[in-house]
Amino acid sequence: MKKLNKKELLAEAAAQSKALGTIRKWLACAVGLSTISIALIIFGSAGDTTKLLPCIFGGVLLVLSLASAFIINLGLRRGVKNVELILAEANRL
Repeated sequence: MKKLNKKELLAEAAAQSKALGTIRKWLACAVGLSTISIALIIFGSAGDTTKLLPCIFGGVLLVLSLASAFIINLGLRRGVKNVELILAEANRL
């Protein structure tokens, strides 16, 4: 692998920072979906009769959205750490 100079490292850090902004938007969407799924579960279980379909759909959506939020958050944290390492290397040069 070729060694990158300071200018190339800073360009790479900027590109990855832009990508991290997109990942943050995906995280917000996943958290929003989990909120909607909780509302579906509450709607399905409210009242004198239980509405089974919204409860099931809300439960499945809750599990999927929380799992995706966890994975997205993990990638976001690792991406931030990677950008920090790139900037540290660029400052070392």
